[in-house]
Amino acid sequence: MRADDAPGVQRPVRIIVPFKQNEAKSRLAPVLTPEERRLLAFAMLRDVLAVVSSYGEVTVLSLPGLKKEELSRDVAISQSSLVLNEAINAFIDAHAKHGWPSDLLIVMADLALLTEDVVDGILNCEGDVVLCPGRGGGTNMLLTRSPLFRTCYNGLSFPKHCAQAKLLGLRLNIFESFRAGCDIDDPGDLAEVVLHGRGDAPRMLKKMGFELAKEGKAELKRGASREFTSS
Repeated sequence: MRADDAPGVQRPVRIIVPFKQNEAKSRLAPVLTPEERRLLAFAMLRDVLAVVSSYGEVTVLSLPGLKKEELSRDVAISQSSLVLNEAINAFIDAHAKHGWPSDLLIVMADLALLTEDVVDGILNCEGDVVLCPGRGGGTNMLLTRSPLFRTCYNGLSFPKHCAQAKLLGLRLNIFESFRAGCDIDDPGDLAEVVLHGRGDAPRMLKKMGFELAKEGKAELKRGASREFTSS
């Protein structure tokens, strides 16, 4: 179901996907080489774009150097030398100065388990600001319908976003989702990608030689200790 097909939801939305391509996913260094981390980061980004692209205009927000052909998807790229939070808020500032032509949905690029049902869910939530918390105090998706709201992606962003919305007197709603709450940062997260992912990311990990352990809790093991490349 698209957002404009859902009962009571008729608002256009612009999707922002922040993406870090340089030194991506450094916390996966114990199990992945720099090149493997880069390949996995792009695979997860492609999976996210495949899910969100049918909901509205999509902009990938990144540092300079990102090439559209690396995305395998016809989306806009906004390149900025600013740090993440400043770059997002600069985008929001420009959007507000243009009269707020659409709501803004910010979706992190490492939500490898994301599905259309999840996007439908957050878009169907009432409120001026809708937050989808991640594990560890982060904010994995953020929907703002107000030109007053600005993001706080520094440290524990979820409580900061809650406080910001309340300070501005905006109606706040919380959308909880296992799939959207599972961002991929640590080696232990990779098992979730293989178990629940549906796109390029789980296929990439399997090509790298990862497979689920046959006993105990969900863990990945690597069948061959070698570097994987795209060639």
